[in-house]
Amino acid sequence: MAASAIDKQPTGLISLLTADGAELLVDKELLCSSSKFFAGMLTACDTTRLHVEETRETMEPVLLVMRGSPPASTFDTRSTACWAVFKKVLIVADKYDMILVKERCEKWLVSRCLRGRMRSQAFKFQDVSEGFDWLSICQKFDLKDLGWYCAYDLGTQLAQGTWARPLHECLEGVTCPDMLKTILEAVQAAVLERGPLIPGGGGAGGAG
Repeated sequence: MAASAIDKQPTGLISLLTADGAELLVDKELLCSSSKFFAGMLTACDTTRLHVEETRETMEPVLLVMRGSPPASTFDTRSTACWAVFKKVLIVADKYDMILVKERCEKWLVSRCLRGRMRSQAFKFQDVSEGFDWLSICQKFDLKDLGWYCAYDLGTQLAQGTWARPLHECLEGVTCPDMLKTILEAVQAAVLERGPLIPGGGGAGGAG
């Protein structure tokens, strides 16, 4: 009987050769257990070097998350740079089928960046388009928990009159019924709390 894929997974270290010529050493077993893509490649052939299309700057945060640590550049959770790094990590993790990496990114974004601040003025996306960009990522990568927070923030900003484009244009890319429902629930909650916006009164003009 042929050995299973798990039995055939290699041990030791492997070098990931990046697009800009860097060499990143990674534990083979950890890489295989974290990525179905790399597990398939390394069980099909015996090699200690693999080429990746990403640069060192892009791959290093992915490997840090794979090892269980948030990238250093994400500790300032209120900065746009924090979110930009996690966005790149999620894109690479999806490409290489790294489910645990995506789950960790979602968990950290929710617990360190969002939870407890979403329903106040302490947090909102830098602009609405950035929020919808993240909502699209949540839909694509099935990040339901993070998607709820993103949708609620966007709904709150809609109630404050900060959406520059018409409502139907903003929502045309939102295909998840749960996220649409959350946006509308946030609008309703904000309107009930502050009262409706006064026409011509500005983003916060309807505050009670």
